[in-house]
Amino acid sequence: MAHSSGSLISQGAPSSLAVVVPALVIVAVIASAVVAPWFVVEVSRGDFTLVTLFLGGGAAWLTGRSVAGTWRSYRQALIYALLLGCVVRFFHFALFLGTLLSWHYFLTDTAFLIAVATLGFRSERARQMATRYGWIYRQSGPFGWVEGGPAESLGTRA
Repeated sequence: MAHSSGSLISQGAPSSLAVVVPALVIVAVIASAVVAPWFVVEVSRGDFTLVTLFLGGGAAWLTGRSVAGTWRSYRQALIYALLLGCVVRFFHFALFLGTLLSWHYFLTDTAFLIAVATLGFRSERARQMATRYGWIYRQSGPFGWVEGGPAESLGTRA
């Protein structure tokens, strides 16, 4: 049985808050871009889609995976996601004449980037836990791991 000690991000449950909350943030930001674009889109939907979703989101996903891949802490992924938020805001400013120092758009972009980096971190950490500690854990979905090696997953528990 899995113990519940550790931080929120280190718990392996695929339905933990470390997976559900970032997924909800991503859905909320994308839904806002469609339903209420003035809330998350500053210049145009194309600008938002290109810079925030594809470039920023892709960089955040890869950042989260690389931080987890080198066994660094989740805190470092958060710091990198904040820096990516600054970069995304600069791209909006430099390429599409957006506002550089806008707290509103910086916070929405950065919240999205933190959520994507968190899911990238979790996906890589789940893979690591299942492959490196396969005798203890097995992967449970793309973002989680549970106790029980490969023999238990096949139903041949001793």
